[in-house]
Amino acid sequence: MNATVWITGIGVVSPAGDGVAELRSLLAEGRQAVRPQDHLGGANAGAGPEPNAGHDARRFDRSAQYFLLAAEQAWADAGLDGAGPETGRWVILEGSSLGSMADVLTSHRRMVDRGDRRAKPSYLVRYLAGAGGALFAQRHGIHGRINYLSAGSVSGLCAIGEGYERVAFGQADVAIVGGAECPLHPEIQGTFAAAGVLAGRRDDGRCLPFDRRRTGTVLGEGSGVVVLESAAHARARGVRPRAVIEGFGMTSEGYGMTAPHPEGLGVARAVEEALNSSGRSTEDVGWIKAHGTGTRANDLAECRGLAKVFGEELRDMPLTSLKSALGHSLGASGAVEMVATVIALEDGFVPATIGTEEVDPQLPPCSVTTQVDDSPEGSVLLLAESFGGRCGAMLVGRG
Repeated sequence: MNATVWITGIGVVSPAGDGVAELRSLLAEGRQAVRPQDHLGGANAGAGPEPNAGHDARRFDRSAQYFLLAAEQAWADAGLDGAGPETGRWVILEGSSLGSMADVLTSHRRMVDRGDRRAKPSYLVRYLAGAGGALFAQRHGIHGRINYLSAGSVSGLCAIGEGYERVAFGQADVAIVGGAECPLHPEIQGTFAAAGVLAGRRDDGRCLPFDRRRTGTVLGEGSGVVVLESAAHARARGVRPRAVIEGFGMTSEGYGMTAPHPEGLGVARAVEEALNSSGRSTEDVGWIKAHGTGTRANDLAECRGLAKVFGEELRDMPLTSLKSALGHSLGASGAVEMVATVIALEDGFVPATIGTEEVDPQLPPCSVTTQVDDSPEGSVLLLAESFGGRCGAMLVGRG
């Protein structure tokens, strides 16, 4: 395809706070927003702010409100107020893994505790998958395709990737795309803990991506949304890109539902697909924003997959993970970390992998960035992976 698509607006709600400025400050200063959470029995997690998405959004669940907030920020940042969406030429793609599950569990528990199990008519929209994108479309009179994507932890990146392809192939002029996830509920936390993927007591419940001591990840919540435009449409409006998407790859390993392929074959194929679609080579990559969950199996498989593509280049390639700073927001992680990538590209730095000190010698030789560092020239390779063997890769360049 070899077509670049402009990112003209970004918005984010994250454990750093409500907005891009808060996330920029946290990343530039090398801080983390993961804290012990009382409602999760003291477990570490990245909790976001209370949403204030407006009166008409209060009847929707927390993740829908998060998406709406981030989309409104991205819309304003792109200067789209008064732009007048063309019928059918603007799309909204919202991604999430669990959707409103935490809210459903909370409501059910409340009903049981009160002894009142009667359903309420408001539940028809409160738990509607994709409600955030639908409400945003109504607010702004957007009449194109308003779709909801659920593909595990690659959901947000998948939504951005499909929006990229729609614009690149001339099927849309503008795409408002991203993801939202609010999984911080005791039963969801307990399920992940039982599966053995959360950080354990041995490292004080800390997520330590690529570290020799790592034992697992920590959950987080958030939403990231970007506005994508064709260059022609953006130029006609007189706006410049904040960044550009140069290529996208999405593959499935066909290996296991929870365990990644030990050799990272899905990661390697997704990266190769992203590079091929961009017409770029590994030499054009400046640094890598890894998925980096901090689980022993995922980090090892991810690095092995990258080594298959980059070979000896990986030894000196800056590699970073944001899970220890923000938590793993599941289906929203790729979208939140896309916004973080745009911020880092604009400001010329590589974010730190917070807490990592001893890079695991069993990993293929790689250069994990443990402190905020100056960004080298070149594009950023952004990765996302998921249960079910899904792997996504996106090449993002400076605006």
